[in-house]
Amino acid sequence: MGRNIQLGLRIDKKLLDKIEFLATNEGINRNLWIKRALATFVRGQEEGIREEATEDYILLRIDKKTFLKFTNYDNVPEDIENARKQKLKQILEVKYDGKNIHK
Repeated sequence: MGRNIQLGLRIDKKLLDKIEFLATNEGINRNLWIKRALATFVRGQEEGIREEATEDYILLRIDKKTFLKFTNYDNVPEDIENARKQKLKQILEVKYDGKNIHK
């Protein structure tokens, strides 16, 4: 993780009691438990952002630059690029006669 920064937090007493219970159950101190829980939460959030960015890229809601920014990929994976091309192809195949959409 690199450098550590000390962080002062005010935590609700009931939440702290639950954290201490869980930490004791696992045989670790509460600070270690909190660090691990935060790291797990952050990884989950990052994964969620990657999944959303992937969906948004495939569905043409975001461009390549934005996709790469949110996913930390160097290049768009081939399967994702192919899924985007397929979606674009589907959109271009739709015909509109002024009243109805035809596929």
